[in-house]
Amino acid sequence: MNPSLTNPLSLPLPAARMEPTGPVSALLDLTNGLARGDDQAWTRFHCEYGPGIFRQLLAASSGDHDLATEALQQTYLRIARHARPCDSAPMFAGWLRVVARSALYDCRRRRVSFWKLLSRRRADPTDLPSADAADDRLLAALDAALAQLAPADRALLEAKYFSGFEVRRIAGDLALSPKAVESRLTRARAELRRLFLAARPTHEQ
Repeated sequence: MNPSLTNPLSLPLPAARMEPTGPVSALLDLTNGLARGDDQAWTRFHCEYGPGIFRQLLAASSGDHDLATEALQQTYLRIARHARPCDSAPMFAGWLRVVARSALYDCRRRRVSFWKLLSRRRADPTDLPSADAADDRLLAALDAALAQLAPADRALLEAKYFSGFEVRRIAGDLALSPKAVESRLTRARAELRRLFLAARPTHEQ
């Protein structure tokens, strides 16, 4: 696995190029503000860089708007944690690309793991193969998240993922269009993931 995908800070910016000797540039002023957590700097960053980062994520995720949006939020969090003063536009742009790619990679990996876990709950829990303590904790977190869902959302997800019903059948049962059911499933999945991540043990996130 490429280490730069999981640790964007593994590509540190050379110190000599981080400290210009001339007047303070607009980029250096911006990155200084980001490093300090300045609200005005963040507002400017969102306006100037946010749309470009999101387009990159949307293209890299093959148009998956939900995944790109999730990765964008993770990208912002990582930038907030690790931003450093920089006076080189190409270097800063390259660093942003690495951070965004890393965030998307991790979001995609967590999504796959989450839905694999959910699919295990389609079986009777007593029929599941023996799991280690970590798996037990994750399944307990998933059950806690399912219990907190609105009843309608839980019933919808159970019909789709536990009972294995097709969207067309669910749509017929609810007297809705398949498109409307897909939209509700998208919202329910997003809420379940949010609750699951909140319930999951911190050291396993």
